Amino acid sequence: MNIISGEKKGHKIFGPGPDEVRPMRHSVRKALFDILRNVVEGSRFLDLFAGTGSVGLEALSRGAHHATFVDNLSESINLIGKNIEKLGYHDVATLCDMEVSEAIDKFQRRDRRFDIVFLGPPYQEGLTKNTLNRLKGTDVVRKWGIVGVEVFFKTDLSQEFGDIEMIESRDYGQSKLIIYRRTPQN
Repeated sequence: MNIISGEKKGHKIFGPGPDEVRPMRHSVRKALFDILRNVVEGSRFLDLFAGTGSVGLEALSRGAHHATFVDNLSESINLIGKNIEKLGYHDVATLCDMEVSEAIDKFQRRDRRFDIVFLGPPYQEGLTKNTLNRLKGTDVVRKWGIVGVEVFFKTDLSQEFGDIEMIESRDYGQSKLIIYRRTPQN
């Protein structure tokens, strides 16, 4: 695995073992950042179900101001920590070892806001809808903020979760990328 673009382009990062985490395919990660290219620089990025951390690390390489990584699997926490250290991002990265729902609640209580939230939970577990429903009741995603989602291509998600509204959906083989935007209701 490697960083696709930005200041750390071509740098290799540690990937998972064969039975651990399902990393985002290179082509899908590239497609995600092609979509987000105009909003990543200077952003506060939240990588939920972070796995290897490749998505948040890619955001940092492309100029995100800060990235927060959330996962609760010890293998993932170890991988992300090693990758943050390898790329020298320890000053601009926060690693949270906790359940995603617990992290969202914590960020809401502490008034933490993010410009871009990405979630790529394990397929077939209902975590995507649950997480989007949890996000809709918070201010964790800033007004006009982006929520990117990677799901199995056959997954159907609602057009909106409260004021988080779908603006784009694209299939990439077995994966589907869906982009939502938080639109203020006033």
